[in-house]
Amino acid sequence: MNSNDYTVVLALEDFVPTGLALVGFWILAGLAGQVAPRVGPVARVGAALIGLGGLAKSTWKLLLAGFSIDLPWLEAALFPLMAVGAVGLIWGLASVLRGRSLPWWPFAAVLAVTAGVAAEYAIFAPIFALATTGVTTISVLAAIIAGRRRAWGAVTFYVVGLACVLLLVPLRNHPDHETLAMQWVEQSTNTIGQAALLVAAWLTARAHHRASTTSHPTPAQEGAVSS
Repeated sequence: MNSNDYTVVLALEDFVPTGLALVGFWILAGLAGQVAPRVGPVARVGAALIGLGGLAKSTWKLLLAGFSIDLPWLEAALFPLMAVGAVGLIWGLASVLRGRSLPWWPFAAVLAVTAGVAAEYAIFAPIFALATTGVTTISVLAAIIAGRRRAWGAVTFYVVGLACVLLLVPLRNHPDHETLAMQWVEQSTNTIGQAALLVAAWLTARAHHRASTTSHPTPAQEGAVSS
């Protein structure tokens, strides 16, 4: 991509899915804080890192499109930040599923092995793989949490979000990928997918809150029952 292929309006639009995803992941990280307080802060940092990676990529696009300033390190920051953040958030959601804080070392080991292989062979593929599979795993775990709470609307939106993410693969490999029209199709698909993730996360958090309130009634509810 260069400044002639990409418009400022399109670059600005790229901040929309980035913001939607950040809010959605932040909501999911909040579930970890409720169920496993020790893991909650790590999950929150993980969500923030994923959002920061997207923000870095969006900023790179805007600088290139609007000012012809190319800062490759901004673009390159996306997948490393996404990989680290995804592992932290996965730890949080896995702890939510188990109802307690899980040991940290298996998740740290995944990061260490990925970084070690990437450094040893001087290849980026392991980091890219961890980032992409990581964000997919987040949606899968969140969908399982929603399913346990019978939040079927949330499950549906997770499926829609994942479908949009999977659709991005053929779109990026399309022969006309570099054209402005295809760029709009790709970014619109991504925006729909991240919006679906945000709605799904909100529905999941609402269902989780309702279930927690039912299983742990407030003093007012206990008084009403006893009377």
